[in-house]
Amino acid sequence: MTNELIKQVFDLIKLNNKLIAIESPLQERLSFLTNLACECLPLDVNCYLWTLEDDGLHQLVVNQETLALQTVEQYQAIAKNRREHYFEILRFWKTTDLQGILILEGIFPWLGESNTDPDFFLTSEWIKSALINLKLYNHSCNKTAILLGSNATVSSDIAPEVPTIVQQLPNIEEIKTHLLQVLSDYSQVEIHATASAGVGMYLADIDYGIRQAFADREITPDELVEKLSVYKIELLKRIYSIEFLQPPATAIGGLELMQEAFKTYKRLLTTLAKAYNLRLPKGILLIGPPGTGKSYSAKASSAQLGLPLIILEWGSFRSYGNLAEYKLKNLLALVDRINRIILYLDDFDKGFAGDDDLSKRLAGMLLTWMQERTSEVLIIASANNIQWLPPELTRSGRFDEIFKVDLPNYGERHEIFKIHLARFDARFHNGGDAYTEDEWKRLLKATQRCVGAEIGVIVERAAVSTFCRMFGDDVLPLEKLPPLLIQLSALLAARQSMNPLAIREADRVESMRNIAALQGQPSSSIDSSIYSLGNVDIFG
Repeated sequence: MTNELIKQVFDLIKLNNKLIAIESPLQERLSFLTNLACECLPLDVNCYLWTLEDDGLHQLVVNQETLALQTVEQYQAIAKNRREHYFEILRFWKTTDLQGILILEGIFPWLGESNTDPDFFLTSEWIKSALINLKLYNHSCNKTAILLGSNATVSSDIAPEVPTIVQQLPNIEEIKTHLLQVLSDYSQVEIHATASAGVGMYLADIDYGIRQAFADREITPDELVEKLSVYKIELLKRIYSIEFLQPPATAIGGLELMQEAFKTYKRLLTTLAKAYNLRLPKGILLIGPPGTGKSYSAKASSAQLGLPLIILEWGSFRSYGNLAEYKLKNLLALVDRINRIILYLDDFDKGFAGDDDLSKRLAGMLLTWMQERTSEVLIIASANNIQWLPPELTRSGRFDEIFKVDLPNYGERHEIFKIHLARFDARFHNGGDAYTEDEWKRLLKATQRCVGAEIGVIVERAAVSTFCRMFGDDVLPLEKLPPLLIQLSALLAARQSMNPLAIREADRVESMRNIAALQGQPSSSIDSSIYSLGNVDIFG
């Protein structure tokens, strides 16, 4: 992976580019510098590194693939006597008789778009001017300046003068090639399984995850795959503020039409579908009131398709400010590299509540990526207020499918209750039941306009109250514990202690439902269960 990056660097140098920007993550820095110095050695090209942190210039020296830094005294003497600011290196490199490649690390923050602070602005403009003059002054010299950093964002006024190379995440074949050296005693099958667990991480991260896994004892290849997967989930959460979930075993009550659509998407992932040029929809939008099961539906789709799920709170990007576009670019690159994954954008509408320039830029990036991507990624977004979304996001060809996720009907509430009751009451395991038809009708009538999330709370409150009635403060042996039997009365009492959102905020919820009905197709079929509204006396 890094060798491909080095090749791109020398291809630009051969085209006489004197100024090159490289975006490379910090954890890959040592590997990049070592590989660059190794490539320079047979070409008899000197390679130098300057860092903002100590304003020191060092020559990169490689001995048996081990990198060492040698201080360049010539710069140290000049900088000490004539230092007016931390960027004396730009004047030095323009006039020095040293030749080769100069790597400037830590300079990108001054190369972005304009800042309102006068001192920052003046320094930024001076650096940009100095870099352009450096390029012009050294046009006929064997000198190249490389700008190196983890975020190679440059302002539009100098972007045409600075070609940018981005170090991409390694693909599975590149990871397998690397692992053959690290895990030389592993079989091809074991290498492939380990590489699959490492997709989405840089090689340095994979190496660290492997060292961490072997820190305490020798482990089997299967254990390594499991530990590396856990490490990746933790790492992605820290870097991207996302949840990364393997396909869960998620049961879902109702929403039959949406679930049928998910089954269709699974068939579109087959090689047979590819032979007919069929593909996944570009995006799926779930709209409706809060708590109706939109997030749960995304998890259910992950279970049905057998694909991992990335959950991203879209509105959180606003908190990154000027780094928002950089964060989104990296996340979309991650999703592309992992491939065959579901990207779920939770509360998608909240990211556009401000209707500001940042929201529009992020929307533009997402739309461009959705239009141009070739990876097999299923995009699911949820929204409570579709009117907050820019019109260009909801037109045909962007989000191909829009589903209305409504308040659950009687039959769906019956299924949702049974799913939640099975968490606490063994009588409901494996589709079992403990209530009569009349008891169910009474409960379903009492929970009209309750959403799935509220039903979950009702069941949990009933379980807590049942537990508290069964036991005092005495601790009993676990093997002698009686079963927890949740009675209808406990559920009805829990319902009385709650004021559902659809009743408490009736006007807002009805507005959301009406707009969703106009924009989206139904996700549930007509209730044909024995508990349908026609079979329940709502006035009884």
